[in-house]
Amino acid sequence: MLRLGALVVLGSLLGACMGGARPFRCPDRGGAEWRELASDHFVLRTDLDAGRAALLVERFERMRAAVAAALPVARPAPGRVEVIAFRNAAEYAAFAPDGAEGYYLRSEGGPPRIVLSGELRPDQRALLAHEIAHHFLSGAFLRQPRWFAEGIAVSMESLGVDVPGGVLELGAPPAARLARARRAPVPARSLLAWDGTAGERDVLDWYAASWLLVHYLASARPDAFTELQRRLAAGEPPDAAWRAAFPEHDPARPGGLEALDAALAAHARGRLEAQTRELAVPVAIGYFEQRIPSPEVHAIRLALWQHGPAKRLDALRAEVEETLTEDPAHPIALQYRAALWREDPVRLARSAVEAHPLDPRAWTFLAISLAGPAAAAEREDAFRRASELAPANAAALHNLAAELLAQGRSGEALPVARRAVQLAPWSPPILAGYAAVLSDLGQCVAAMPVQQRAIDALPERAPALARRALAGKLDAYAQQCRVASGAPPTAAGP
Repeated sequence: MLRLGALVVLGSLLGACMGGARPFRCPDRGGAEWRELASDHFVLRTDLDAGRAALLVERFERMRAAVAAALPVARPAPGRVEVIAFRNAAEYAAFAPDGAEGYYLRSEGGPPRIVLSGELRPDQRALLAHEIAHHFLSGAFLRQPRWFAEGIAVSMESLGVDVPGGVLELGAPPAARLARARRAPVPARSLLAWDGTAGERDVLDWYAASWLLVHYLASARPDAFTELQRRLAAGEPPDAAWRAAFPEHDPARPGGLEALDAALAAHARGRLEAQTRELAVPVAIGYFEQRIPSPEVHAIRLALWQHGPAKRLDALRAEVEETLTEDPAHPIALQYRAALWREDPVRLARSAVEAHPLDPRAWTFLAISLAGPAAAAEREDAFRRASELAPANAAALHNLAAELLAQGRSGEALPVARRAVQLAPWSPPILAGYAAVLSDLGQCVAAMPVQQRAIDALPERAPALARRALAGKLDAYAQQCRVASGAPPTAAGP
């Protein structure tokens, strides 16, 4: 069961070799002030000026209200979404995957995080609506086939259009998606089996086809589409839910999916209309604002370091050194220092805990630094302390559950792992951790659908190795169930 540390895997960072000198200046060295604005549903961290930051957090709250109105049966996971907004596109690009107008980190275990440029162009507003929709869907559906999740999220993109007053346009056919769906249709048989990987097609083909299928079902088959959603929300396997809701399009029925392909093609050529409705827009957005000190600005940058283009190793070292100049015991910087300078992590972690006893990151650093059976009791205490300081942080709970499981105490780990999943139902490692606890308790039948949810939740950019690892565990749980039932085990797949 993988533990989630305060840092990302350092291997990719230690191999970084590209990029020029680091022009960034933190607030203490004359750079732009960073501020945190905490509203009801978001925590915005940004170097935008106060006025633009206030407008941005207001836009986020209004966008959330729009998505909530458009998806009345869905409920987001508890807690706030963290938003990191850089003041311009150039600053954002240093921490962004190639070609990403913005991105949503929901697979690392901590609070979900949206990263983008604070300039927020129309295409970024569409992306924002898309990702907020994913956040809602993750709290409502125990199973989400990829076409369903992406099709609904794309259908929310029209909410990114600025419309005066409280009117919103829902489901307006996105011109580029519609054109692609007409030009490069994906057969329904392939679409229903889509696992999120692009394969030999452009990934945009899959998104367009998913949107078209959702739009068709919502328009032409609303009752059956509602039944499908009910079944997915209850956790039915997607293939079984589909057959029950759309028996005439059962993949095993001769001609069933070919008839659906023909219906989709006709729908794409037809007149596609959007719904217009009044939205109860919040009259005023309340938030609490505070300054972000320079060491925490560096911590934000370090947390995002591996998501952008490769950077020089000396730039990473300089970032860490500057952070430690401003806070000699900062837990994130000390964890990097232990890895980059090969210093004793336990000693550094203890100094972080001594200086920051109320910081769960310091206790997590200490826990993951304590290795071996002899340190089990102290390691558990450190993980437990981190979870007590951050009771709404799924990663902290997951780490404690993983330690209890490793000690053979899966019964104690169960409620902790279950709570982590309630907080982060969108996180593959959190879901996989819960499945591991269930399996250890002999509940392989319950573990299998949870593990499948972990696979469903993998982002499309996830490494193939991560996908294979989760799939391998799923096979292991299936073997466990076969053995428990008295059936002979089957041969492992390739």
